[in-house]
Amino acid sequence: MSSKDKNKLDMSLLFSSYQMDKKNEKAKAAKHINIVELLSDAGQYSYLALFSVELHFLYNNKWDKEFSEKCLKRLLKHLNSPQQVESMMFSILSGETLHEPAVYIDLIMEEPSIRDNPSILIKDCVLLAVEEGVYDARWRVLIRQFSEQIGINWDVVEEYEKSIVDCLTSIHREKTAEELKVDKSRERGQRFKRYAMIGLASVGGGALIGVTGGLAAPLIGAGIGSLIGGTAVFGALGATGTAIVASLFGAAGAGLTGYKMHRRVGEIEEFAFGYLSPACHDSDDDKSKINIVPIQQQLHITIAVSGWLKDDCEDNFTRPWLCLDSSNEQYYLRYESSYLLELGKAMDYFLSIAVSVATQQVLKYTVLSGLVSAIAWPSSILGLASVIDNPWGVCCRRSAQVGKQLAEVLLSREHGQRPVVLVGFSLGARVIYYCLREMSNRKGCEGIVQDAIMIGAPCGAHPDDWRKLTRVVAGRLVNGFCRTDWLLRFLYRTLSMPVGGVAGLQPIDLEDRRMQNIDLSSIVSGHSEYPDKICQILKQVGIKAKDKLCTSDSSLSLSQMELAEEEGSASCTQGSETH
Repeated sequence: MSSKDKNKLDMSLLFSSYQMDKKNEKAKAAKHINIVELLSDAGQYSYLALFSVELHFLYNNKWDKEFSEKCLKRLLKHLNSPQQVESMMFSILSGETLHEPAVYIDLIMEEPSIRDNPSILIKDCVLLAVEEGVYDARWRVLIRQFSEQIGINWDVVEEYEKSIVDCLTSIHREKTAEELKVDKSRERGQRFKRYAMIGLASVGGGALIGVTGGLAAPLIGAGIGSLIGGTAVFGALGATGTAIVASLFGAAGAGLTGYKMHRRVGEIEEFAFGYLSPACHDSDDDKSKINIVPIQQQLHITIAVSGWLKDDCEDNFTRPWLCLDSSNEQYYLRYESSYLLELGKAMDYFLSIAVSVATQQVLKYTVLSGLVSAIAWPSSILGLASVIDNPWGVCCRRSAQVGKQLAEVLLSREHGQRPVVLVGFSLGARVIYYCLREMSNRKGCEGIVQDAIMIGAPCGAHPDDWRKLTRVVAGRLVNGFCRTDWLLRFLYRTLSMPVGGVAGLQPIDLEDRRMQNIDLSSIVSGHSEYPDKICQILKQVGIKAKDKLCTSDSSLSLSQMELAEEEGSASCTQGSETH
């Protein structure tokens, strides 16, 4: 018996060890997971062709060429495609032969097994994406594009990703009342779980070890034997499997909250991550019951970066982001808080004392007309400029350094082998900009950042500078701007105005499918409104936000956030001990 056949035999043991009381149902599922058996020759060809068309559309550039070819080869091998089909697909990938995606979509949808359940194709893509233990951001963007083409809601994809994590981190122990309560919210994802378990088996042990990308290294290293029933293929891995876990995901599953800055960049005094776990009311009727959600590990993460601080309350970094719902595993960046607080107080003083409401309205329309120059500002504002100029300059310099430090974190894969979504406003957007700029100059920068959302960014708007960032961002590079932001225009007055203008005031003149300019002038009228209207802004720029806002009780924020982090880490530890 060949090693390949033996691997398939061992993987089949996983099927029989999972939900033994549902043998018949499970056998039926196993039959339907084989995409080669599900699709006719025409269906397989259309699947490959649509896949190739989307790869060409998304990644037709020299730095993504190797990735595109690797993806296509993986799918060709997965479908056992003949050589002549392979040649045709590479012709489509290179752009030599192209057809409209609609042609292939129509053919795929005519397949009996796909017509009523097209999500099978997306599930197949997700399993292929994680097969080698690296969930590349470009894979996730490709899956998003693919799901849009065949009409699959993105929520379905995210539910399936969650089900994969659930399968990989299953802990066979008695659950607490709190955990049982959390399970109720996962009922919709359970119908995917059986498919995910069988599907993971079909792509082999590498996925089971590697897919989490730093999610739960101790759990996977020590507990995987129990998860797959002690099959020979995983038993054979032995110390090798442990070495793979240690080399790829060495942070022991603690997520970014365990990150420690060992080498400073520039003058940085504070740089750390916190878990963004909102304290949500269980119901509208009873505001006294607070539910702190522990870390929920996912195949993708989001990092939120604030621009300044309004006060010194414990929740000052998390308060603006309580409505953020981009991922179940979200973090905030805590950086240079003393300087950001000084800037926040300076902004409040400057706006309340120096500028009346009437004056602000005049300035807003003057900036909009583009007529403001150094001598056009009212003397009352220029007289108090020193109040805000100094802290603004300090924070601008430090935020650029913080951005470079964030680049180091992402390039070193401290978060694991998973896609990252970055979102920030004001100086937080500047942090992201300099992070991407630093990454663009480094080898291996591709496939880490899925989307980057910069709101009111105080940085240059020259197209050539932003074009460099498209190498780093696999999906959406969003510039959210406000044309009437007179405060940002004032801070960039005279010689400090960069060539090409300021991103937070205008669209970026860049023709690229990643680049998206979104005018926020109808939501905010000035720079100071960004944190208070972040929920509306997130929805406008295409980031999921909760309709039901959560509490921002500062007396609960720090201690309970830490508790959530401890509970998340404890689940991994308990898993290791249990197994």
